[in-house]
Amino acid sequence: MPNYDQAGPQQLNRSRLAAAGLVVVGLLLAIVVTALTLVRLWELGTRAQPPPVASEFVGAAGLLLAGWAAALLLWSLAELIRRVDELLAHLRAGGPQQAASATPAASQVRPPEGQQDTPAQLLEELVQLTRELRDIELLSEPERAARSKAEAEALVRKLEQEIPALLREHNLQEAHQRLARARQRFPFLPAWDVLEHQIESARAKFESHDLQAATREVDDLMALGAWDRAVEVVRTLRQRHPRSEQVAELTRRVLIARDKATAEERARLMSQAQAATNRRDWSEALRLVEAVISRFPGSPEAQELRLQLPTLRANAEVQKRQRMENQIRDLIRQQRFGEALRIATELVTQYPESPQAQVLRDQIPRLEQKAAELAQLQP
Repeated sequence: MPNYDQAGPQQLNRSRLAAAGLVVVGLLLAIVVTALTLVRLWELGTRAQPPPVASEFVGAAGLLLAGWAAALLLWSLAELIRRVDELLAHLRAGGPQQAASATPAASQVRPPEGQQDTPAQLLEELVQLTRELRDIELLSEPERAARSKAEAEALVRKLEQEIPALLREHNLQEAHQRLARARQRFPFLPAWDVLEHQIESARAKFESHDLQAATREVDDLMALGAWDRAVEVVRTLRQRHPRSEQVAELTRRVLIARDKATAEERARLMSQAQAATNRRDWSEALRLVEAVISRFPGSPEAQELRLQLPTLRANAEVQKRQRMENQIRDLIRQQRFGEALRIATELVTQYPESPQAQVLRDQIPRLEQKAAELAQLQP
């Protein structure tokens, strides 16, 4: 085993001497460069022939900056050496006795998924890892074996407390992750099988309860036609129990039923739209086609119907104008001039370029007159 305590102070003194030398060299360099720059600037300022040019002043300034940059680099290197010496002194403060009882950083449980370590925590972990490597180098083979056994026993006791707590919180994923990390560090401990059995027993218990509750909820949602909500329920259940065959089967059942129901709904709407088209009820056909496109935008039927939308809209507008024109005629025959005037004004406003609007613009003044006369005759 190396005599670390005897080698340490000599190495530390040499490092401190080197750092002090770098500081002195940097200081001398800064002084010399500054003096040379001042002398150069004085010479340029007092020289008459030939007159100095701007490039000479720039060169002098560049020399000053380069010298100071080199000095700062030397000072930074000296500070780095000093910090390393302090870290080494801190590490040397422990000894073989402390190393045998130290808890390794690698055996500590990491924070839960999604929670990030702070820079201070990462630095502390780095220091612990460095200390652990130092300790292992200092130990003999029997001491290393004893240390490893103590670490394994400490980790077992820790997980025997943490995993039941995680299981009570239904946090199976974190329990699996912690056990997997521990098994990777100490692969052949019988305690891991016991903890694995506890996790699997809890998983089976939670899976049965969650599956029953999700099945009831999904059946109710499917009966109501709330397919999006039903799919969300089984997706959440699958995330909690990703390896369960029963959960996978429930998911398949929901997806198959949803696809079948949506296919039947699309077929029903398409049949109704075709019937409306056959009887030339363009407004109803347009409403049904827009419903198919809105509810099933990615279906092949929707892609085909989008090409027919302009024609359907044009036909529906023509049919609506014709109905409004017929209403106006019926109201005039019934001498309901006020209502006829309202519909005529609405038609002209909505479809100003239509043939009906061009005819009604000439009739609106007469309808206004008739409506006013009728209003005067009424008591």
